[in-house]
Amino acid sequence: MRTQVVCHLIASNFSGGPEKQIVDHCCRLDPERWRGVVASFKENRSRVEVVDRARGRGLPGFLIDTRSQFSPAAVWHLRKLLRHNKVSLLITHGYKANLVGYLATARSPIPQVPYVRGYTGESWRIRRYEEIDRQLLRRFKRILCVSEGTRQRLVSHGIRAESISVVHNAVDCPDGISAADLREDFAIPEEATILVAAGRLSPEKGHCYLIDAIASLPDLAPPPHLILLGAGREETSLRRQALSRGLSERVHFAGFRRGILPYLAGADLVVNPSLSEGFPNVLLEALSVGTPVVATNVGGVSEIIKEDLTGWLVPPAEPLVLAEAIRKALGSLPDAKLMAERGRRLVSESFTFELQAQKLMAVFDRAVSS
Repeated sequence: MRTQVVCHLIASNFSGGPEKQIVDHCCRLDPERWRGVVASFKENRSRVEVVDRARGRGLPGFLIDTRSQFSPAAVWHLRKLLRHNKVSLLITHGYKANLVGYLATARSPIPQVPYVRGYTGESWRIRRYEEIDRQLLRRFKRILCVSEGTRQRLVSHGIRAESISVVHNAVDCPDGISAADLREDFAIPEEATILVAAGRLSPEKGHCYLIDAIASLPDLAPPPHLILLGAGREETSLRRQALSRGLSERVHFAGFRRGILPYLAGADLVVNPSLSEGFPNVLLEALSVGTPVVATNVGGVSEIIKEDLTGWLVPPAEPLVLAEAIRKALGSLPDAKLMAERGRRLVSESFTFELQAQKLMAVFDRAVSS
């Protein structure tokens, strides 16, 4: 049996969680069964980070040569790329890749499988694109998604349950990760506890509720500091909020950082206050380095964080409830560490890239044989 080629297509501005998942998964494929290639849209840029990342790991990486965000030429270029590389299966990530892939493979023997990682709804324009995408997804025989929570949401939008396969995100559990010295880096007092939240500064990430939660803990001694890893359009609003709550000295805006594991390892607690998630990489990564977690119970979060076993779950958009969970976690850091260690065992056993690759290859085999 010849090795077959799977092409992952994603519209990407930087190499974040989905991009890391794609590249790391392709590196774990059985080379006698499947070979992965990675493609993205050029959009008048000289480089795209996910393609560079793929090439740096020895994978074929391609740019679809479009000069604007919605160039019709993308369909023709993708069709040519698939034909030239003898692609057997196209996996698309996100509404733009789903649509371009659908048009490029029309009347083609190459099956397409969208991989749904969740919806952000961060603006009216994005919400409109996502609604169109959900309508398009009804046309596909097979769909991948990252969590049972995401699958249930897709079903609620009229997508057939039997068409959806769940394959979770994965993580490596590093040995002996070198923790960042966050107190020195951000001039935080030695006695203070440190919270870290990682993700783009966007409304659906819920950072405003986290700042309100910290503001509602004036009696907590020593007062905790919060480091926000990420950038985005909400930064000005969040800075203003921190100032108005008297937290400008304790909320640190670190900007976008590559390689966040040392920051997660250096934290006393990782907090994920999102309003919407698929299956957040940051929680897998936090547990992989043994850092305790408090997270909102959205999307597939409860498939990683088990209440009072591997972390704390709270409802979204409830800053007072979030504050009490933070108080509980920081009030007993040894117990919190034990929970994080149980979480580390869970991800090292159940959320590995090797296990993910086996599940995905089984889906790939079914897609090309049906």
